[in-house]
Amino acid sequence: MRLAGQLLLACLVCLLPASAFADSLPEMGWLGISIAEVGEELADRLASAFGPATGNGVQVVEVLKGGPAESARLARGDVIVQVDTQPIWDVRQLQRLIRSRPIGGRLSLTVLRDAARLTLPVVVGPMPLPARAQLAGERFGFSVRELSDETVGQPPAATRIVIAFVETDSPAARAGLRPLDAILTLNDQPVRDLEGFAQALARSQRAVRLLLERRGAPAPIAATVELPG
Repeated sequence: MRLAGQLLLACLVCLLPASAFADSLPEMGWLGISIAEVGEELADRLASAFGPATGNGVQVVEVLKGGPAESARLARGDVIVQVDTQPIWDVRQLQRLIRSRPIGGRLSLTVLRDAARLTLPVVVGPMPLPARAQLAGERFGFSVRELSDETVGQPPAATRIVIAFVETDSPAARAGLRPLDAILTLNDQPVRDLEGFAQALARSQRAVRLLLERRGAPAPIAATVELPG
C-alpha cells in the first residue's frame, strides 16, 4: 500500500509558496487535544458521581505541548461535558463546535476530573496547517492522515495518505470509501503527502476521482465522490 510518486507533481508542489497553500485552506479553531468517546464503564462512573444529566462528554486522550489546552491546564483523562452553555455529547460535536469558533475567542470548558467539576477558560488557537490539510475532504465526508509502514530491518517506508474517518451517509460513504484505504491518486494525480492531497482537492469542485488501495483487495479500487445537487 504505497503511494505512487511523480517527479513533476513534486516539483510543482515545492514551487508553490507555503502562504498560497495556507490560503487555500480555511482557518479553523483548535484546542490542541486528542479526544475519544467516553466508554460505557466510564459513563456509568460519571453518572454515579455527577448524576445522569451530566451528558456523555468526550475524554481527553492527549494534550499537545504548546497548544491552547495546555495553557488552560487541561489534563489527560479529563472529560469535557460542556462548552460555554452547550452540553457535549460526542467527539464530532465538539470538533465542529471548536472549529467554528473565531481564532482568539474565549471559551469556558466544563470538565470532570476525578470527583471534581472544573470550569477552565481557554483561548481558541489557529489549527496548524497539517491538521487543516487532513480535514480538506470534510465537505465530501471524509478526513485523512499520514501513515508510514515501518518493517524492522527494512529501509524507511514512504509516507502514505490514508482515510481516517468516513462520515455516515456522506458522499464519501455512498462512494464506498473506508477507513484505512490508501489514496494512490486524486483526479489522476499521484498523492504523496498531505500538502499534495489538500492542493489537489482544493481544485475539485463538485466531484473527485480517487484510486484507492485497500487491504485484501486484489487490485486498486476506483471511486468517484460527488456532492449532491
